[in-house]
Amino acid sequence: MGIVCEFYLVDDKFIHEFSENPKELEKHFYDNYVNPDGDFHDEGENYFYSDKAWNIASFLISQNDTSQEKILAGLLGEPLENLEGLSYIKTINVAGMNQILNQISMQQIEDAYDESKMKDPYVYNAGYFTKENSWNYILHHVEIIFTAFKKAAENGKAIIVCRG
Repeated sequence: MGIVCEFYLVDDKFIHEFSENPKELEKHFYDNYVNPDGDFHDEGENYFYSDKAWNIASFLISQNDTSQEKILAGLLGEPLENLEGLSYIKTINVAGMNQILNQISMQQIEDAYDESKMKDPYVYNAGYFTKENSWNYILHHVEIIFTAFKKAAENGKAIIVCRG
């Protein structure tokens, strides 16, 4: 087992309510979004699952941030207080990030691969999943992140990121 990363598309209103009443909405979130039988657990539409190469993928993506503000540093969101492993990205930030993501090619992702840069700060599973032995696996997770942001931006959605 290892740490995985999931992206859930939600409304800004939901994030606001979740921030205001975390304990009250935590059960609703897990029942309706995380639970595979939940009302909003629709893989490829409202839910995007990234396995153990998610941190390598997010690192490679953020290395290609062309924005002056380096907005892709927030690719995994702002923490939801008192809720370990949950963070959020509001709709306006999703849209801005998606614009930058749309400019990144797979060649740029490949060119950004540098294991020495992934050691400090520590990037989860860097050195285990490598360009030599797992490149297609890593690229698959890059594509999942691209798709989650594209779908969210197209539908005017925010994102809750769940790591655990």
